[in-house]
Amino acid sequence: MLAGPLLLPPLLLAVLLCVSGGAKLRHPEETRSAFAQLQLPRALTDSPAPRVLPWAEIVLAVALVVTPAPFALGVAVVTLGLLIAYLAVIVRALGFGYPVTCSCFGRLGLGEVTRRTAWRNVLLVLVGLLTLWSASAEASVLARLAEASAATWVWLALVVVTVAVVVVTFGGTKGATPAPAAAATDEEELDYSRQPMPYAALEDEAGRSIPLTALVAEGAVLLLFISPGCGPCTPVIEELPGWDEGLGPVRVRAVVAQPVELATQQAPALSGRVLHDPQGTLARIFGVGTPAAVLLGGDGLLAGGPVRGRDQVVDFVGDVRAELLDAGALDEAPAPEQVSDGR
Repeated sequence: MLAGPLLLPPLLLAVLLCVSGGAKLRHPEETRSAFAQLQLPRALTDSPAPRVLPWAEIVLAVALVVTPAPFALGVAVVTLGLLIAYLAVIVRALGFGYPVTCSCFGRLGLGEVTRRTAWRNVLLVLVGLLTLWSASAEASVLARLAEASAATWVWLALVVVTVAVVVVTFGGTKGATPAPAAAATDEEELDYSRQPMPYAALEDEAGRSIPLTALVAEGAVLLLFISPGCGPCTPVIEELPGWDEGLGPVRVRAVVAQPVELATQQAPALSGRVLHDPQGTLARIFGVGTPAAVLLGGDGLLAGGPVRGRDQVVDFVGDVRAELLDAGALDEAPAPEQVSDGR
């Protein structure tokens, strides 16, 4: 009676591991970034582990389906061990005291680590335990599928349809911005609507709280939301000093969620140009991750952004410079070196 249902756990894990491994292979820099963000041992982060992990996930996915008894039990144990390790890393990250993002499913899973992330991993461990039970069968998952009755195939199909409906209904991209209507013309596009800056504060390197209104008392400030160790943030961090010196009256400051001491240890270029965002409050207000940028006007209004993503941040800085040149606030000089396409 349980033959059909017990096919589901290994199949589910096989699909998840394939998706996860494939996503990591598409953006390998995100995996190394996740290792750094989650503060895994430096020896592990600098080892081949970030490159090997996606291939290991794909190999495990295939092995879960094709490996016959008694070797299937060993594959199930290894898979369960990997899931438990993932859960332990996530639970540990929840105790850091500041928001952490990770690429658990490559860019498909790029987001803040929360209790919801931990509960998801708990459920995956439970599925891993059921997979262990399933592996005690005499035949492989593939062989059992080949011999399955029509009723079992119908049951599996209904499960797939149900999952698809749930994903389509509730799995929309968080924070997605609706695309503009195709019929809109250039004349109909609205100018950037300047809104008041949120009532929030950041902390300087000495730990003093600075309201945003005080931060812009001496002029506009371009805030770059970054996280040392975040792959896409690295080129932005490297360019930050040049941008700060090359944008004239506009000061450029990095905003980090982790303690300033830790951030400057990981990225010395931030020293003197970094602000702490306790608990990631301001990032949550703007609805951004890392890297991202927003321009605060000296008049207390938002002057541009927020924009999200490495390429968007680079383009945004270029736009700010162009506006300053047009306004005569900068001398005509070569723009600060732009970030290359290389990672």
